[in-house]
Amino acid sequence: MRSTRLVTATAAALVCLGALSACGPDNSGEDGGKTAAPAPSTGAATGAAPSGAPATGAGKPGGTDGAAKTIPAKAWMDTKSIPMDETYHYAPLAANAKPQTGPVQFKGMELCHAPIAKDDEYGFAGTASAKASVGFGGDRWTAQQTLLFVGDPTHSSGTKQTTNMVDQRLTDALKGCAKTAPGATVKVNSADDAPYFAAVLTIPQADGTAVTLHEYAVTDGGTVSELSVWATTKAGAQPKDAWKAPEDKYVGTGMTAPMCEALPGCG
Repeated sequence: MRSTRLVTATAAALVCLGALSACGPDNSGEDGGKTAAPAPSTGAATGAAPSGAPATGAGKPGGTDGAAKTIPAKAWMDTKSIPMDETYHYAPLAANAKPQTGPVQFKGMELCHAPIAKDDEYGFAGTASAKASVGFGGDRWTAQQTLLFVGDPTHSSGTKQTTNMVDQRLTDALKGCAKTAPGATVKVNSADDAPYFAAVLTIPQADGTAVTLHEYAVTDGGTVSELSVWATTKAGAQPKDAWKAPEDKYVGTGMTAPMCEALPGCG
């Protein structure tokens, strides 16, 4: 009888060892043999974009992580740096600035009838853009500055590439204006290695008038700035007021300095 009890106890002990969890106290700190649930993925835990969707600053070149969403007032050039201000005493640009939505249309490209290619629209939309126009219109000089902030290049290497692409498309359109606006003439005044672009264009219009356009463009960091100063006259006639302007390099500096102070990424 004692032998039978010993066999029974030994068998029970073996069953406990095989089960690993069926016997023994439940206060040992073990998980009772249960498998821990897998940690949730980062995307599911943080509400990140679902699989296949680009994250912020990814996708198209020119990510806008940490970028300004509007053009600050101090980014606009001082009107004293604008040609013809000595005669006209232009109103402050910041007071006349209007935010833009969608791909921004630079004045030079508009007058040259040079549309933005579909594949380039994302760059011309950027993060923020605005235009400010001052002047009198007609055969007197009007000035317009257009600012496009693509993004802060310190947050995305693609941003600088996109900014350079936009600047290149703008200057190419100006240099090739005669191809898209028949009869136009272009004189580029800036050297290839200058930190600004400057040109004078004469562009015939469909109504028989002609636009005389003084065009300037600068880019630094993730910002492209265009200054257009133009007058519209009868073909062959001169604008009402004689042209007066600082040297092109001073106009360029007058455009670059405030935008670099106000928007990130310059230098």
